[in-house]
Amino acid sequence: MVENSTANDCAWWFSNPQGFSAQEYSDYDAGLRESLAIVKKHMEEEGPFDGIIGFSQGAAFLLILQIIMEHKLYDFSDWNMKPIKFTVLVAPFLSRCSLHKNIYAYKSTMPSLIVCGKTDSVISREMTDEILDIFLSKPQVFLHDGGHYIPTHGEAKQAYTDFISSFIDQKKL
Repeated sequence: MVENSTANDCAWWFSNPQGFSAQEYSDYDAGLRESLAIVKKHMEEEGPFDGIIGFSQGAAFLLILQIIMEHKLYDFSDWNMKPIKFTVLVAPFLSRCSLHKNIYAYKSTMPSLIVCGKTDSVISREMTDEILDIFLSKPQVFLHDGGHYIPTHGEAKQAYTDFISSFIDQKKL
C-alpha cells in the first residue's frame, strides 16, 4: 500500500495525481508496482498463507495480484512460494486503468468467493459482475442486503465458513 504525500491518502494505486476513484478511466497507476512489491515481500517473509481477503480497492488489487501470481507475471516471474488456495473478494471491481487491461487478458483459476452488497452505492453490482469473466471456473457469489462494507451477520459468516473450510486441512487444526 502506498501513500500519496500530497493528499495523505493511502491506496493500492492511484488513478490520478490527487487520489483514486473506482469509476475513473485513466492511464495512471502510480503505486501499483510498489504495492505488489510490498505484498510479495510480506508473503515471502510471513507466509505461506492459505488465502487472502480484499475489500473494495483492496479486492480489485487482490484480483490483479491473484492473476499475476497464477501466471507469474512481472516481479512474480521468480515466484517459488506455495500458492495461495483461495481469495475472498468483497466489493471487487475491474480497474479502469488502461495499463491493467493486459493483466485481465489472463484468466484466473483460483477459487474465489465474491461478496457484493445489493445497496452498495460505491461499487455497484454491475461493476462487481464485470469481474466474473476473468474466472475460468465460476466463483462463488454471496449477495447481501447491505451496502459498501464487509458483512458480518450470521448468513455472511456461514458463507465465509463454508467457503474457507473447504481449503483448510482440518487435521492441522
